[in-house]
Amino acid sequence: MRSLIKSLALIAAVLAGPAAARDASWPDGGPHAAAGGIRALGPPAPAVPRRVVCLGPSMTDIVVALGHADRLVGVTRYDTAPEVARLPRVGGFLDPSAEAVVALRPDLVLWLTDGSAHPAVRRIAELGIPVLAFPVVSVADVLASVRAVARALGDAPAGARLAGTLEQAIARVRARAASLPRPRVLFVVGRDPLVTAGPGSYPDELLAIVGARNAVQGTIAWPVFPLERAAGLDPDLVIDAAVNEHAGSGHTPLTAIPAVRRGAVRQLTTDDALRPGPRLARALDQLFVAVHPEAARR
Repeated sequence: MRSLIKSLALIAAVLAGPAAARDASWPDGGPHAAAGGIRALGPPAPAVPRRVVCLGPSMTDIVVALGHADRLVGVTRYDTAPEVARLPRVGGFLDPSAEAVVALRPDLVLWLTDGSAHPAVRRIAELGIPVLAFPVVSVADVLASVRAVARALGDAPAGARLAGTLEQAIARVRARAASLPRPRVLFVVGRDPLVTAGPGSYPDELLAIVGARNAVQGTIAWPVFPLERAAGLDPDLVIDAAVNEHAGSGHTPLTAIPAVRRGAVRQLTTDDALRPGPRLARALDQLFVAVHPEAARR
């Protein structure tokens, strides 16, 4: 889980740069763009693909939530959904194996874009396998990707339903938080080193929806923070999303932060808030409870 969280942070940091810079790594200027920044590589996909490989847990989550887990034939080493427990693994989203993907004979590959995986994904496309590339960084990207994946699978109505459900969840949480205090929150992503969610990150947007202010400002999306600097921010609340990273030997002790010493710290038990996809609704509910525990009990 630690490597998953750090890889998610790395992906988001890469994607935080301009789209033009990301495309520059492609010799031909980049794969052609579809709606919402989604890009198609290789030959056209069939109207109803039957063998799908996902190069990112968020993509897998979408396919499963759309009700099409039966079409999946390969996923990454980080996928934990019970629906894909028996499927072959094709590497990670930073280091997918083109050979492993091709061996599964997919008629569509869904890729959560990241610069370091370009060579492998380019090779997959060159070998005649259709690839759809999704830049999933924001809540809007999640909604766009849900609809686009559903269209690619030949089931646009399922995408409209799922996106609508997520939009309702967002609106519901926004409404609940509208009249509540907006505490300053330090969102911890990793402890070794200490990594926080900064402005422009996915958790930063989720915090705004649940009625909180990110204590980390004026920096990159996923900054590595000296502990003294984190303590100096003096946040009202610390949300510890470093799942399975507990205080102890080799880990940063969060007790140096005043809020933690006051007991104003909430430990998340899942990586939902770091996994942009259909888990959005559950992540918002978890964060609302963490930020507004008294309101959540009403």
